[in-house]
Amino acid sequence: MFGRSGRKGLGVVGLRAPGRLLMNQVPLDKSEFTTRSFKSRVVGAGSWTLLGHSLALILRLIGTLVLSRIFYPEVFGILAVISAVQIIITLLTDIGLRQAVVQSRNGANREFLNTAWTVQTLRGLAIWGVGGCFAAGLALADHLRLLPPNSVYSHPGLPAYIAVASSSATILGFQSMKWITASRDLNLKRLIAIDLTVQFFTMAFSIGLGWLTGSIWSYIFGLIFSSASIVLLSHTFLPGPVDRFCWDRAALRELLRFGRWTFMSSALSAFAVNGDRILLGGWVNASILGYYSIASNLASVAEGSANQLFGSVAFPALSEAARVSPSRLTDVCNRMRWFTDTALLFMAGFLFATGALIIKILYDQRYAEAGWMLEYLSFGLVFVRYGLFQSAFFALGRPEYVTVLNVTKLVSLFTFVPILYYSFGLSGAVIGFAIHMLPTTLWIFYFNAKHELNNPRIEIAALGAWVAGWLGGLAIVKLAAACC
Repeated sequence: MFGRSGRKGLGVVGLRAPGRLLMNQVPLDKSEFTTRSFKSRVVGAGSWTLLGHSLALILRLIGTLVLSRIFYPEVFGILAVISAVQIIITLLTDIGLRQAVVQSRNGANREFLNTAWTVQTLRGLAIWGVGGCFAAGLALADHLRLLPPNSVYSHPGLPAYIAVASSSATILGFQSMKWITASRDLNLKRLIAIDLTVQFFTMAFSIGLGWLTGSIWSYIFGLIFSSASIVLLSHTFLPGPVDRFCWDRAALRELLRFGRWTFMSSALSAFAVNGDRILLGGWVNASILGYYSIASNLASVAEGSANQLFGSVAFPALSEAARVSPSRLTDVCNRMRWFTDTALLFMAGFLFATGALIIKILYDQRYAEAGWMLEYLSFGLVFVRYGLFQSAFFALGRPEYVTVLNVTKLVSLFTFVPILYYSFGLSGAVIGFAIHMLPTTLWIFYFNAKHELNNPRIEIAALGAWVAGWLGGLAIVKLAAACC
């Protein structure tokens, strides 16, 4: 996933030695980090990321709106479970290859990269195998009548959907390391071009097949089409050396040493991130889960944009700061927070005021129930902003912090939410999903204090942004009511 770094002054050349990778001791040029070159690369990467993600969101919204006219709400409930299972299996097999290469000083060494690519292909095969086993287990449980009869899990076609959808991971495992190399160096233009191209043609493919067949299989085959397209373009459209199979023990040791914490973190995150769909899938029918899925997808628009910035821009930038000029990391982090924190809280307030109106405008009457869910879920954006610190912790080489965060997130989700659901019903569960990150935030403050990353001024300013978003949303709601 990674190729040549291309940065002057890093001077990294991997040499074989017993037990580890050595590097030529070329002094790091700290002046490069403090020049406008670094700042312009971060700003440029951020601008391209926001532009690309905004266009991707528009395409995704168009696709969802068209498909909502083709399919009934229960189809979106089934798709939510398929997506959750895929993400869980993917995260359960995550050993942090991308984070390891971006963070490592050996991220430009060919043996290191080729070993990472080999491990990635094997992981893709493992994901498909685990998905097939899960599908078989689900079919057996349904045959033995072990599943709630009115839940999404009891849908007769679900095992086949999951088994076939999991095959897309095997294809994606052959994605070129050049993808991660470009991300490491903040060269994102071609990556964004590939993402948008693939998403456009995948959307057209799925909509066309869905219109012709009216079948959920149009979504499944769209996943396979998307994975194959990404792999092809990553090898042909991105510059750099050809990936080859390699099994370098020193490189593998470094990958696994970093990855053991990432694996634990991702395994926990697998259930924490998708716990809402896991729990609701056993409590409600496919239609209600479909309403929730629509609301959750809209609420996650801002979250997705933030996570894209955190992963594609903040993590490489903070990693470079940690490698080249550690004293500047706090400053870089604070500069990013002024933008992301105020933007996310403004959107949280805006969605709380306008959730029902947004659903009414975008969807037909069948989906009206998603309106109040979107308003409640908006509070989740208050906690999304702290995702930046996970990138900072990885950049600092402290993945164990992220593991602690994911343990806390998992425990709070699977204890707090069921209590609210059985006490207050569906509305209690939705509120629980929105605010279950509160205990995790306390841990973040604690870890931040160790590295001087807390900033009270930003915390206070962000709260003002929520009020501004809420007032702006109320004004739009009243204007819409007056016009109607």
